[in-house]
Amino acid sequence: MKSNTMQRPVVPVLLLILAYEWLISFFNKLVIKNYYQNLRDQLSQSISGVQLHFYAGLLKHIGVPHYRLFGSLVLVGEAFVGLMFLILAIYGFRGKLNRTVGKLGALAALIAAFMSLNYAILGGDTLFVDSANAFQEGISIDWLMFLIELTFAFYFYSISTHRRRQTKMEDDEEVA
Repeated sequence: MKSNTMQRPVVPVLLLILAYEWLISFFNKLVIKNYYQNLRDQLSQSISGVQLHFYAGLLKHIGVPHYRLFGSLVLVGEAFVGLMFLILAIYGFRGKLNRTVGKLGALAALIAAFMSLNYAILGGDTLFVDSANAFQEGISIDWLMFLIELTFAFYFYSISTHRRRQTKMEDDEEVA
Protein backbone atom coordinates (compact mmCIF):
# COMPACT_ATOMS: atom_id res chain seq x y z
CA MET A 1 0.00 0.00 0.00
CA LYS A 2 2.85 2.36 0.75
CA SER A 3 4.39 1.88 -2.70
CA ASN A 4 1.06 2.76 -4.33
CA THR A 5 0.88 6.09 -2.48
CA MET A 6 4.50 6.72 -3.31
CA GLN A 7 3.97 5.94 -7.03
CA ARG A 8 0.88 8.10 -7.41
CA PRO A 9 2.66 11.49 -7.84
CA VAL A 10 5.46 10.18 -10.09
CA VAL A 11 3.44 10.05 -13.32
CA PRO A 12 1.80 13.48 -12.87
CA VAL A 13 5.13 15.08 -11.96
CA LEU A 14 6.77 13.63 -15.08
CA LEU A 15 3.81 14.85 -17.13
CA LEU A 16 4.22 18.35 -15.66
CA ILE A 17 7.90 18.36 -16.61
CA LEU A 18 7.07 17.28 -20.17
CA ALA A 19 4.21 19.79 -20.38
CA TYR A 20 6.58 22.56 -19.31
CA GLU A 21 9.13 21.50 -21.94
CA TRP A 22 6.57 21.45 -24.77
CA LEU A 23 4.84 24.68 -23.76
CA ILE A 24 8.14 26.57 -23.37
CA SER A 25 9.22 25.29 -26.78
CA PHE A 26 5.90 26.47 -28.24
CA PHE A 27 6.12 29.94 -26.67
CA ASN A 28 9.76 30.33 -27.73
CA LYS A 29 8.71 29.75 -31.33
CA LEU A 30 5.83 32.20 -31.00
CA VAL A 31 7.99 35.10 -29.78
CA ILE A 32 10.95 34.61 -32.12
CA LYS A 33 11.19 36.98 -35.05
CA ASN A 34 11.04 35.32 -38.46
CA TYR A 35 10.20 31.87 -37.07
CA TYR A 36 9.30 30.42 -40.46
CA GLN A 37 12.38 31.81 -42.21
CA ASN A 38 14.62 30.55 -39.39
CA LEU A 39 12.97 27.13 -39.63
CA ARG A 40 13.61 26.98 -43.38
CA ASP A 41 17.25 27.95 -42.86
CA GLN A 42 17.71 25.40 -40.07
CA LEU A 43 16.12 22.62 -42.12
CA SER A 44 18.33 23.47 -45.11
CA GLN A 45 21.48 23.52 -42.99
CA SER A 46 20.60 20.32 -41.12
CA ILE A 47 20.22 18.18 -44.24
CA SER A 48 23.94 17.45 -44.46
CA GLY A 49 24.13 16.44 -40.77
CA VAL A 50 21.23 13.99 -40.84
CA GLN A 51 22.57 10.45 -40.57
CA LEU A 52 19.54 8.75 -42.08
CA HIS A 53 19.67 9.32 -45.84
CA PHE A 54 15.96 8.74 -46.47
CA TYR A 55 15.15 11.36 -43.82
CA ALA A 56 17.57 13.83 -45.42
CA GLY A 57 15.79 13.22 -48.74
CA LEU A 58 12.40 13.86 -47.12
CA LEU A 59 13.71 17.10 -45.67
CA LYS A 60 15.20 18.23 -48.95
CA HIS A 61 12.21 17.41 -51.15
CA ILE A 62 9.25 17.86 -48.77
CA GLY A 63 10.29 19.63 -45.56
CA VAL A 64 12.18 22.60 -46.96
CA PRO A 65 9.75 23.41 -49.81
CA HIS A 66 6.78 23.20 -47.41
CA TYR A 67 8.46 24.75 -44.37
CA ARG A 68 5.47 27.00 -43.55
CA LEU A 69 3.10 24.03 -43.34
CA PHE A 70 5.52 22.02 -41.19
CA GLY A 71 6.24 25.07 -39.03
CA SER A 72 2.54 25.53 -38.38
CA LEU A 73 2.11 21.81 -37.61
CA VAL A 74 5.00 22.02 -35.14
CA LEU A 75 3.38 24.98 -33.36
CA VAL A 76 -0.01 23.27 -33.16
CA GLY A 77 1.56 19.97 -32.10
CA GLU A 78 3.68 21.51 -29.34
CA ALA A 79 0.73 23.52 -27.97
CA PHE A 80 -1.59 20.48 -28.09
CA VAL A 81 0.90 18.15 -26.44
CA GLY A 82 1.88 20.67 -23.77
CA LEU A 83 -1.72 21.43 -22.85
CA MET A 84 -2.75 17.77 -22.92
CA PHE A 85 0.16 16.75 -20.68
CA LEU A 86 -0.79 19.55 -18.28
CA ILE A 87 -4.43 18.39 -18.21
CA LEU A 88 -3.33 14.75 -17.83
CA ALA A 89 -1.09 15.70 -14.91
CA ILE A 90 -4.03 17.42 -13.19
CA TYR A 91 -6.22 14.37 -13.76
CA GLY A 92 -3.40 12.18 -12.46
CA PHE A 93 -2.98 14.21 -9.28
CA ARG A 94 -6.73 13.98 -8.71
CA GLY A 95 -6.74 10.23 -9.42
CA LYS A 96 -9.36 10.68 -12.14
CA LEU A 97 -7.79 8.75 -15.02
CA ASN A 98 -10.50 7.07 -17.07
CA ARG A 99 -10.90 5.51 -20.49
CA THR A 100 -11.38 8.80 -22.35
CA VAL A 101 -8.44 10.41 -20.58
CA GLY A 102 -6.40 7.31 -21.40
CA LYS A 103 -7.20 7.61 -25.11
CA LEU A 104 -6.36 11.33 -25.18
CA GLY A 105 -3.17 10.63 -23.23
CA ALA A 106 -2.11 7.93 -25.66
CA LEU A 107 -2.77 10.24 -28.61
CA ALA A 108 -0.85 13.15 -27.05
CA ALA A 109 2.05 10.89 -26.07
CA LEU A 110 2.27 9.41 -29.59
CA ILE A 111 2.30 12.87 -31.16
CA ALA A 112 4.94 13.99 -28.67
CA ALA A 113 7.06 10.89 -29.31
CA PHE A 114 6.83 11.47 -33.07
CA MET A 115 7.94 15.09 -32.71
CA SER A 116 10.78 14.16 -30.34
CA LEU A 117 11.94 11.45 -32.73
CA ASN A 118 12.02 13.99 -35.56
CA TYR A 119 13.94 16.49 -33.43
CA ALA A 120 16.48 13.79 -32.51
CA ILE A 121 16.99 12.70 -36.12
CA LEU A 122 17.12 16.30 -37.36
CA GLY A 123 19.72 17.14 -34.72
CA GLY A 124 21.93 14.26 -35.85
CA ASP A 125 21.70 12.67 -32.40
CA THR A 126 22.49 9.01 -32.07
CA LEU A 127 21.84 6.32 -29.48
CA PHE A 128 25.13 4.65 -30.32
CA VAL A 129 28.81 5.36 -29.92
CA ASP A 130 29.79 8.33 -32.05
CA SER A 131 33.53 8.23 -32.69
CA ALA A 132 33.35 11.63 -34.40
CA ASN A 133 32.21 13.28 -31.19
CA ALA A 134 33.65 11.73 -28.06
CA PHE A 135 32.14 14.48 -25.89
CA GLN A 136 28.53 13.90 -26.93
CA GLU A 137 26.27 12.63 -24.16
CA GLY A 138 25.18 9.01 -24.32
CA ILE A 139 21.58 9.92 -25.02
CA SER A 140 20.27 13.34 -25.99
CA ILE A 141 17.27 15.02 -24.40
CA ASP A 142 15.29 14.43 -27.59
CA TRP A 143 15.91 10.66 -27.51
CA LEU A 144 15.18 10.59 -23.78
CA MET A 145 11.90 12.44 -24.29
CA PHE A 146 11.05 10.09 -27.17
CA LEU A 147 11.52 7.05 -24.94
CA ILE A 148 9.58 8.56 -22.03
CA GLU A 149 6.73 9.67 -24.30
CA LEU A 150 6.58 6.27 -25.97
CA THR A 151 6.33 4.73 -22.50
CA PHE A 152 3.49 7.14 -21.67
CA ALA A 153 1.72 6.17 -24.90
CA PHE A 154 1.70 2.52 -23.76
CA TYR A 155 0.75 3.56 -20.23
CA PHE A 156 -2.26 5.60 -21.34
CA TYR A 157 -3.26 2.97 -23.89
CA SER A 158 -3.26 0.38 -21.12
CA ILE A 159 -5.47 2.66 -19.01
CA SER A 160 -7.98 3.00 -21.86
CA THR A 161 -8.08 -0.75 -22.52
CA HIS A 162 -8.00 -1.71 -18.81
CA ARG A 163 -10.96 0.56 -18.08
CA ARG A 164 -12.80 -0.92 -21.07
CA ARG A 165 -12.20 -4.47 -19.85
CA GLN A 166 -13.16 -3.48 -16.32
CA THR A 167 -16.42 -1.87 -17.54
CA LYS A 168 -17.21 -4.94 -19.70
CA MET A 169 -16.65 -7.26 -16.71
CA GLU A 170 -18.93 -5.08 -14.56
CA ASP A 171 -21.60 -5.15 -17.29
CA ASP A 172 -21.30 -8.94 -17.51
CA GLU A 173 -21.74 -9.21 -13.73
CA GLU A 174 -24.89 -7.07 -13.87
CA VAL A 175 -26.38 -9.31 -16.60
CA ALA A 176 -25.63 -12.45 -14.59
